[in-house]
Amino acid sequence: MLLVLCGAVAATAAADRDPASLVLTVSNPLALARHDEVLALPLAELLRRRPQWRGRTLVARLAGSAGWLPVQAYASDGGGTPDQLLVQLDIAPKTSEPLEILPAPASMPVRANPLYARLVPERDDDFAWENEQVAFRIYGAALEKTGQVFPGIDVWSKRPPRHVIDAWYRLDAEGLRRKDPALSYHVDHGDGLDSYEVGRTPGAGGTAGWLDGAPVASRNASRVRITAMGPVRLRFEVDYPAWQVGPATVHQHKVVTLDAGAYLNRQVVSYRIDGAPRTTVAAGVAVHADARLVHDAAMQIAVWDTPQKTSAGRIATALLLAPDATARYAATHDAAWALFDVADGDSIRFASGAAWSQGGMPYFSSWQRYLRDYAACWGHPLQVRWPPLPQ
Repeated sequence: MLLVLCGAVAATAAADRDPASLVLTVSNPLALARHDEVLALPLAELLRRRPQWRGRTLVARLAGSAGWLPVQAYASDGGGTPDQLLVQLDIAPKTSEPLEILPAPASMPVRANPLYARLVPERDDDFAWENEQVAFRIYGAALEKTGQVFPGIDVWSKRPPRHVIDAWYRLDAEGLRRKDPALSYHVDHGDGLDSYEVGRTPGAGGTAGWLDGAPVASRNASRVRITAMGPVRLRFEVDYPAWQVGPATVHQHKVVTLDAGAYLNRQVVSYRIDGAPRTTVAAGVAVHADARLVHDAAMQIAVWDTPQKTSAGRIATALLLAPDATARYAATHDAAWALFDVADGDSIRFASGAAWSQGGMPYFSSWQRYLRDYAACWGHPLQVRWPPLPQ
């Protein structure tokens, strides 16, 4: 698998109140407290009001607060030029907060980046990514020689707030070198383990074609391109080799984002189709033996799943449609699916992810409540009142 890492501009904290700062009003329309909520401010709107800020690193805080909020200059299209300032904040139910934006001072405190991703060529071209809550991976073309050919998303269950990707791969490689299975990342050494079986399932949000009541899988990922690496949002793009779904030749391109503090990835999956005017595609989550499954048609699918080791508790997975998306629900013996009819050039949008009963999500009811609140926030974004343009 080919990995391309693109430059991403990140900004972190700020300084004393600047007379040229810009104060916006941010409102939460929900009767629901929002934690680690990401607000995307168009840089064009900021620069219309403060053109002298062009080329400056910007930072943010709640007006009157001494604490600085996580921010990131972000290119929403994956290019090299940021078009948004991402600001991550907490906001109480049905309240408004003054948000101050200003240029960063010369000296800034260093904030640890909770997001991480990399290609893992030493493990047959895996691609792995994580925040402090959860870690995921997809498989590359080099792994196909083992027979693992399915574009599912694997889940690594970990205890927050540790990053584990580099340590687990390093320890697992040492275990293979020594022929010592006790060093495997399938063993919990105190910070979690990989006890989730993907096999020929979608795992936690994989996609496939759909024909005659069954998924038609592509091969493994062929190319990954990281375009943003936090500290607020991780963004990468994934391409898969074209494959046949009946008469249709399907080309799939994914944009995946994971925010700091979130359990769910958001996916925008775009399709080019040759040989047929339309085809059906599917996004799903695995449902292993003895798992609990609750779904609201295809709008929200929640699974309280069984890991490979019973001592590993339960693995929560889910798939949520974007607020404006529609799909049909389908089930196979090992997965629950959302089905989409697409034409050439169409895209589908959904969120998918996971949590762990031993890593911050103790009960299925906790997971269902998280998903309910996540869907409500997705459907009712924070509102921004901008100050007037300068005369």
